Amino acid sequence: MANIKTMLTTFLVGNDGTAIQSPQPLLMVLKTLRKASRRLSRKKKGSNGRKKARLALARLHRRVANIRRDWQFKIALELARTLDVTCIEDLSLAGMKALWGRKVSDLAWSNFVKILAWQCKKHGSTLVKVDRFFPSYKLCSQCGHVNEQLELKDRQWVCLSCGARHDRDKTAAVNIKREGLRLLALEHEAGCRLMEKAA
Repeated sequence: MANIKTMLTTFLVGNDGTAIQSPQPLLMVLKTLRKASRRLSRKKKGSNGRKKARLALARLHRRVANIRRDWQFKIALELARTLDVTCIEDLSLAGMKALWGRKVSDLAWSNFVKILAWQCKKHGSTLVKVDRFFPSYKLCSQCGHVNEQLELKDRQWVCLSCGARHDRDKTAAVNIKREGLRLLALEHEAGCRLMEKAA
């Protein structure tokens, strides 16, 4: 379980190995939320006490959402301002939620992608989304061999073809960057061809 926890607390990993940890705001107030939920369930329906308990629970949820949103805006703004091109993986959130539930919801990845796309557009940088089926963490960044035996629990691995040692997240980030830049180049090439035809 330690490997899963590590993966879910690391929100982003750059191709240089830089890791950005998630603040996990829901986890920070989870005990308080559970107490507030129990307090609400014990109140009589229609009573003023129940109304106050419901408002208190709503305030807690709003606080969590605001903390998460503020943090994501700051990270997205930094990326949009400092990078000309940002390549990210189009994650399968439904599959991740089935495995890890609340922890994945706490990351709110889809909301972050929307914020990042808006910030990139605002600051004139480019956001490239790499398909979720691209084998980013299974692909050896040295020789291109795909390690089909790699499992989610494997955080470090050795390429069976060339012997290169890999950190799963950093290797995935390197591969996502390469694939993203390749897709961007293809898009640019296609655009140039259309312009030539139009001329």
